[in-house]
Amino acid sequence: MSSEDAWKTNFEGSKNGGTNGWGEYKRLVIHELESTNIRLERLDKRLSKIEHRLTILQTKAATYAAGIAIVISGGVSFLLKVL
Repeated sequence: MSSEDAWKTNFEGSKNGGTNGWGEYKRLVIHELESTNIRLERLDKRLSKIEHRLTILQTKAATYAAGIAIVISGGVSFLLKVL
């Protein structure tokens, strides 16, 4: 019997209520997939929070840079008029 035939026999046996371990294997695989899904959902939430914080920091940096540029250009302009 080839390995493909053996697999088909085991698979058919599990569909028909066979006790050759396929049902247990299926249960374990489903459990692992559910655990992985939960971890991925947690990571997705954490990533969303990080992206939100990064956007806030980028906005603050741009605002501070614009403010500093305005102050410097005003100071330079004032010095040029005075001199």
